Amino acid sequence: TKEEPEAYNTVVVPKGQRVSLLLSDGTTVWLNAESRFSYPAKFSEKYRTVTLEGEGYFEVAHNPKCPFTVKLPMLNIRVLGTKFNFKTPSNGRIAETSLIEGEIKVSGNNNEGAITLSPGQKVELNTVTKQMKVSETNAALDVIWHNNLIPFKNADIFDIAKVLEKVYGVKIILSPDISPSTTYSGVLKRKDSIEDV
Repeated sequence: TKEEPEAYNTVVVPKGQRVSLLLSDGTTVWLNAESRFSYPAKFSEKYRTVTLEGEGYFEVAHNPKCPFTVKLPMLNIRVLGTKFNFKTPSNGRIAETSLIEGEIKVSGNNNEGAITLSPGQKVELNTVTKQMKVSETNAALDVIWHNNLIPFKNADIFDIAKVLEKVYGVKIILSPDISPSTTYSGVLKRKDSIEDV
């Protein structure tokens, strides 16, 4: 295996744990369980490059003169300043990037092409078929794992029920006389069960 340069730090997150890091440029990274992340102790003035295996949520400090690149086993993500999530399952067949805020350019490492994402979009790279697919996503749901907060903005009760169904894997039946005209904004703390919510 290729050794990391001496100037790089490597963090390996054990099963069942999460880690949060503040990098030297002000970027914050949350790493999910069973992830491996390497980063320089201090970034150069021309580029910022890190590597990731597993799942990470990034809030990248804005610096147009010094692009931020995340190198991954199957693709690269290039950003200036943004919030996004990357994950790949242990079998490594699908790599998935969701964009919450800003803009990122995702390119495959084996000539699969390059795609620029807008907020609320997700790109999936199938490492077997070498195809990249873009779709709309509720990107906020893709990053609940990093802080256990479920955000809502001007959401009616039907929107909220759909989100809770997805997060908790349940079916919610609402009374037909409930009005959709009332909306809610804020965050719900993720609990162990839907009954607790």
